[in-house]
Amino acid sequence: MCPTCGEELMQCENCEEWGCPVCNEDWHTTRDDVLLCPECSAALQEEYDKETDNGTKVCGTCSLFSDEDAEGDGWCEFHQESRHCSEYCENRLPK
Repeated sequence: MCPTCGEELMQCENCEEWGCPVCNEDWHTTRDDVLLCPECSAALQEEYDKETDNGTKVCGTCSLFSDEDAEGDGWCEFHQESRHCSEYCENRLPK
């Protein structure tokens, strides 16, 4: 149990570190429901930034796809909804 808030401690599914996601907002749950500690979350973001030139290049190749995060989720301007960069449609406009 967390000594600060009394909630149950959780374990990072990557490095197995224990901590309190309630008290530390830097804990992150991925879209695949994988819980990551602040260090692993930061490492994931750093890897994404490195591979995408500080987040300016995205895996999505459509000019209507924007605001992509480290997991490939972003906003589709055409459909006006959140999508994953791998979800191509017939309305794709190449960048």
